[in-house]
Parts: sequence; structure tokens; C-alpha cells
Amino acid sequence: MALPDQNTYKENSAGGVAPVKRRYASAFLEHLVRNRIITEKIAGDVSDHIQEQKGNEKRRIIDILAEEYEVSKDVLARELAQFYSFRIIDSKERSLRRLDNQTILKLVEALAPPAYRVVMRHKVLPFETAEGQPDKLLVVTPNPTDREVSEAARAFPYAKHEICYMKEVDWDEFWQQVSHSKNTTSPGATSAGNGMFEENDSELDSALEREIDSSQLINLVNNIFTDAVRVGASDIHIVPKGSRKTEISFRIDGELTTWYTIEDTRAEAVVAVVKGRGLGLDRFERMAAQDGQAQKVVDDQLIRFRMSVLPIISKEMAGKFESVVIRILRDAHASVSLESIGLDPYSLEMFREAINKPHGIVILTGPTGSGKSTTLVAALRSVMNPSVCTITVEDPVEYLIEGARQVKLNHKLSFDDAIRAILRHDPDIIMVGEIRDRATADIAIKLANTGHLTFSTLHTNDAASVVSRLFKIGVEPFLIAQALNIVVAQRLVRKLCDKCKRPVNKRELNHSMLVKYGFDEAEIPNLEFYDPVGCPQCVGGFKGRRAIHETLYISPEIREIIIDSGEKIDLEAIQHAAIKHGMRTLRQSGLALAKQGVSSIDEVVSATTRD
Repeated sequence: MALPDQNTYKENSAGGVAPVKRRYASAFLEHLVRNRIITEKIAGDVSDHIQEQKGNEKRRIIDILAEEYEVSKDVLARELAQFYSFRIIDSKERSLRRLDNQTILKLVEALAPPAYRVVMRHKVLPFETAEGQPDKLLVVTPNPTDREVSEAARAFPYAKHEICYMKEVDWDEFWQQVSHSKNTTSPGATSAGNGMFEENDSELDSALEREIDSSQLINLVNNIFTDAVRVGASDIHIVPKGSRKTEISFRIDGELTTWYTIEDTRAEAVVAVVKGRGLGLDRFERMAAQDGQAQKVVDDQLIRFRMSVLPIISKEMAGKFESVVIRILRDAHASVSLESIGLDPYSLEMFREAINKPHGIVILTGPTGSGKSTTLVAALRSVMNPSVCTITVEDPVEYLIEGARQVKLNHKLSFDDAIRAILRHDPDIIMVGEIRDRATADIAIKLANTGHLTFSTLHTNDAASVVSRLFKIGVEPFLIAQALNIVVAQRLVRKLCDKCKRPVNKRELNHSMLVKYGFDEAEIPNLEFYDPVGCPQCVGGFKGRRAIHETLYISPEIREIIIDSGEKIDLEAIQHAAIKHGMRTLRQSGLALAKQGVSSIDEVVSATTRD
């Protein structure tokens, strides 16, 4: 804690100490100086810093003091609570009005997903009812001054509420006690009702076993899986940050957000329990990459998890640390269709025409997590019927598609063996999970050119680049031209929250920059743009995502361009012909969402490249 300078205080007539009067950027800074938490010089420096901050760069006073002046964040948070007259509660405080852990857990789990996400993100928990007022709930949080905390408190079924401060470390311990009250499954065994695969029967070494037993890690890990599903995360990242610190992050709407930090527990113990939740993972193997899977029933829905374990190095050489990433696989709902995935009218028309041909290849392209698999499932569902045989070859299988025969590759069934077997299985429609190399490309092209409608994915930046990629890995241009029906490039952009998005002041718009992004200069004055704000219903001003597409239909003109290629594919000619035919680039598709107020300009620009 910082000590006051000699010149910060002077004796008053009563022999006490009075602060030297000075105007600061915040009355809270004066409070900190008056209570000798910081010096007058630090308060002045922070005031200057605050006045120099602009726009999204603004930081809270306590963050500046903690990060740049090493003032204890717990001390600052407590002083902030006292300054604004929040009641301060000790986690061990007991009274007749104190809610029991089971009641608190039921109140939290009964929340709607958006409210649950806000409550967990801002660390807000019910604690007790007010004296003489059973309809008034006291909630505890280490962040009482956050704007969203009051909204989070309103989500609980009480007529009134009061926000109280609880030290962060005490709050974390309090939440662990509450969440552990859900069940008391003993270490080394898995409850039949929790929907997880059974653990490996092998015993951990005695030290880790004692750690797991004492810290109730099994319940904590189960709760992490549940939290991730309820807040709509697509991935869980579990990363050791030291021998006794593990950081848990969720990817929500494409953004990785720190969700929870496990401290005072060995990182190896945390990962051992996580691996114990999965099938196909060796808890004792810490030097090799591993892949596994798990499943769990959350809110009466069976959720599958794909687990990837990777050994990583650390400055603490004594430890054998591993990073774990868990993909949450929610089967595509029956309502997912070509009409619902966000295709523009031209893309929808061309896509339907391409997939209704009796043969040829349909390729979806885009980075990992861009929604390619969801679009493929929608396309397959639109052409599948009892009169055709549909077979998929995937590694791993991400979605369970009713009506399709799905083949998973394994050490006894290679891709080549699977394809040979499938061709003897009388297929009409085949989905090859991903074209990864020359061998898979040759097989996919051959399938398309021998009377099968073939679906697959590829990783490129745009639609036209698929043609170039196939050419570079060795496929002849005439085979590409003959086989391809359509290529659809896809991205996901975050949608602005309808509850809190705000219009952009037109006087602040940079017209030259908007033109550079791709807007028509003449249309800019008539457009209304929106920026994210942030509220309890969203994450940083965004809620959900929307797909944008670039649809390259292989018209006769484009087919000729491909066939006439020499040593290099003319991508510019292909793209020019596609745009003339009606294709919108990814950037143009994104700008259309910005014009409609669905997304922000910055979000669209960051998700797309200028063509």
C-alpha cells in the first residue's frame, strides 16, 4: 500500500491532520488521499491520466491504481464500497435470514441464460433477506459499482434488492461452497445421473488424489461444463498459469473471455480431473497430445464435448503442464435450414440450384468456427429424403444428422479405406468432412465426376481462392471445372444487442474512411449506423452472431476461365465474372448488415478483408 508523502498532510489547529485542498478528477481520489490510501501526487497523476483518456480507452480509477501504482485492489474495492455507502458483508457472516446454499443455487440456476451470464460475469449472488423485509434480497458482489450489477440483481424473484460488497477472494470461496452443494460425488466415481462418460479406472498418484479430494475439483469441473453450455459458449479453454493457478476462459460469440480462475490448487490436478471426465484420454500421460470426447446432460439436453489436450511449457520447469480446449457440440436444431442461415437472395437461389444437381461438388470455405458445418447440415437436410442414400465421412463427427449414415475415421479405418467401402455402399450423396491434402482432393473430385453429389469444406480466405488452392495441391484445371458446382465462403459477425445499441453521431463519421471500407459516397448521408454499448442482456454490446456469405456459382463463363488456366489460376477474372453474375463479396455482405443496423462497422471490417 502506498504511503503519503511528507507534504501531503499538515497539522490542523486541533492537532489532527487535514488534507491539503486540491481539485481532482474524481471525489473518490480525494477520499483515497484523505484516508491515506494514496499520496496527493499519485492522485494528481491519476487525475491527469483520466482527463487524457478518450473513448474506449477509458479505464477505471481502481484499475489504474492497481496496475500502475501497485495499490491493493482489495483495499481499493473496499474503499470504493465505503465511499458509495454499500454495506460490507463477510462471507462467514451468519444470521437467521441467511439463505442456505441449496436455495442460492436454485435461484441462480432458475435464471434465464442471458441473466445467468450477467450474474456470473459480474459475480452477483443472493445472500440473505433484509431484516423485517422478506421481499427484499441482499446480493453480494466484489463489483458493487458496476452498472450491470443492479440489472443482474433484478433478475432474482424478489420485489426489492440491496447491493452489498464482498471481498473478491471471499466471494470466490462462497461461490465454490454454493456450487459444491449441488452434489457430493466422491472423487474417482461418476454419478450415473450426470451424463458424463465414466472415468478411467486407473488411480492418480497419491499427492494428486489428496489434492482432488480436498478441493472438490470434480464438482467444480462439472459446474464449469454446465456454465459454458448455459451461457452459449462454443469452447472452453483451460490453461495453467502457474503451478497452483489455472485460468478458465469461455469463447462466447467468437470472443475469448476469462470466466473463472482456480487458485491454490495444483494445475496438474485440475487437468487430471478434466481428462477424467472424457473418454479416450489418459490421465497419466502428460507429454503427448490427446483427443477425447465427453457428454453431459444440461437442462434436460444431452450435450457432447470434443476435448483436445496439448502439453505446454512453463517457467516453472518442475511441472508438466497441459492446455485443454473443449469444443461444445450442440446438434443442429431441426429448424436449421437454408432459409434460416442468413443467405442473401442471390446466394440462396444459386445454392439451391447447385445442390439440386445430380452430381458435382459443393464446397464451404472459411476459418475454424465460421459456421461451415451448420451450413453443410442445412444443405444436406434440404436434399436428403428416403429415396437417396446419404453417407458422411468425418473426423470427428460434429453433428448427428438424422437420416444420414455417418462414418467416423479411426486407427482401424483410414480415409481411403472408408471411401472404398462407401463406394460399395451404393451412395447418392456423400459428405467428405474436409479436403486437407492432394489425396482427399483427388477422391472428392473423383466422387463428384462419377455421378455423386459431394459436399466438403476447405480453409481459404475467399471463394475464388478455393479454385487456386485445388490447383496448387495438384488437381488439374479441367477436373476442377468439371467437378465444381459452387463455392460458398462464410464468416460469422457479431450482432449488436437490440436493447442497448446506440446510433452513431453522423458528425463523427469519417466519410473518406467509409468509402475506403466499401460504402458508396452518395449513400453515406442517408445511412444510420450503430455502435455497441453493453447491458445485462449482452456481452460488450453484442448478442449472437450472423453469417455472411460470398457465393461463387460455377457458371459456363467461369468454367471456361478455369479450363483455360495455364500455370496460374486467374483469380481476378474469376471474381470479376462472379460479381457480374450477381455475387456479393464477404465485405459487401457485411456492409449490408451494418447498413441494416444488425452489426457495427468495426465488427464487419475486422471480420472481412477489402476485396
